Amino acid sequence: MNSELEQKLWNAGKGEIAYSRETWYEIIDALLDDFHEFVRHPFQRDPEIKLNIENPYCPSFGRWIWTLERGNSPISVTWSALIGGDIVGNEESGDSFHVSLVLFLFDTTGDNRLRLKTGESFLSFAFQKQSNGCGGWCSLGWCKDEWSEWENLG
Repeated sequence: MNSELEQKLWNAGKGEIAYSRETWYEIIDALLDDFHEFVRHPFQRDPEIKLNIENPYCPSFGRWIWTLERGNSPISVTWSALIGGDIVGNEESGDSFHVSLVLFLFDTTGDNRLRLKTGESFLSFAFQKQSNGCGGWCSLGWCKDEWSEWENLG
């Protein structure tokens, strides 16, 4: 992500600047371009982006992506993921813009969602400031669906 777009992303968390729909689309596409570089796996982007800028000082977004290829091997998997962004924090801690991506794996031979025996059902990623001050993707590992919000995803 270029430094200008990244700065706009971090500034969005301050709740002081309102961006146009087009600027948000650029930011979201740049985040997904960076995620592609991070995972090194091709994926398709949903043309529909859920963008909430009704209150331009408290924006949020969501967009689905999924694998392009479908394997036919017993060990092949496909995946779909949702990238989302929103302001998190409070006045004491300072608002910041948080970007996360939840990724769901599926068995291609039966389209069953893959889960760990210990209950974790998705992989979690976050776009965070790194030690060099620039944003980058990091893996947060397998997570449990604590609020059952993804239970019916199939």
